[in-house]
Amino acid sequence: MARRFAIQRGRMSMILAVTAGVLAVVVAPATAASAEVFYDEGGCVVQQVTDGAPAGGSQCAGVDFGGTSMGQAAFMGANLVGANLSGSKLQAANFTGANIEGANFSDAQVEGAEFTDSGILPGTITVEAADANGAPIEFAPVVPAGLTAGDCLIVDAPVVSGTVFPVGDSGMVCKFSSSNGTAIAVVKIVVTPHPEEAPAPLFTDEPNSTGTAASSRQPTNWGLVAAVGGGAIVVLALGVAAMIISRRRPAVVDGDDAEGDG
Repeated sequence: MARRFAIQRGRMSMILAVTAGVLAVVVAPATAASAEVFYDEGGCVVQQVTDGAPAGGSQCAGVDFGGTSMGQAAFMGANLVGANLSGSKLQAANFTGANIEGANFSDAQVEGAEFTDSGILPGTITVEAADANGAPIEFAPVVPAGLTAGDCLIVDAPVVSGTVFPVGDSGMVCKFSSSNGTAIAVVKIVVTPHPEEAPAPLFTDEPNSTGTAASSRQPTNWGLVAAVGGGAIVVLALGVAAMIISRRRPAVVDGDDAEGDG
């Protein structure tokens, strides 16, 4: 009985040991992959996009990354002024908001990399509309060594500098290429409405062509009419009264005539 129990306990220990070993094999690579760091020296830390970029961005000005394999590297907000990335593997790397002035991308593999707001083109262009049609948008890519500017597109339609954009928000995707792949940068175009002019009056002072005579007459002064009419009535009434009185007065007899008749 004791022997059987010992055998079972031994088998159980073996099973647990094998299980732990399998878990170690499965978990270890995943942990190492999620914590992979391509470069870590001084203030320059470059790791995968899945882990995110260090807060404040990496300080990698002048760093030599030449020939380094950094696929899906997180360069968001990094300072890469004068950095050497020639020959590096940068597939799907993210340079959003980075400063790449003077950097060298010669022969770098940039397939699927993103350079939005990295100095090649502004992340957002805001312009006030010239009229109801919108505003012409001027842009000129500034590419570092090793990159060549390609087309800018809106839903696969080419867009050139000076194209009139409508009022509102639009987005265009600009392409850049090296000798090993193509990258992109997204630009947001914001055209604000033109200040509204004073609205035209609903009614004008211009006379109607069909009523010119009527419209040219002076307005009737009903107060004056009433005053004049009232005065005329008073004068007429006084004249009638005088006529009646004169008819009722007896004739005046001259004194001389009266004596002569006597």
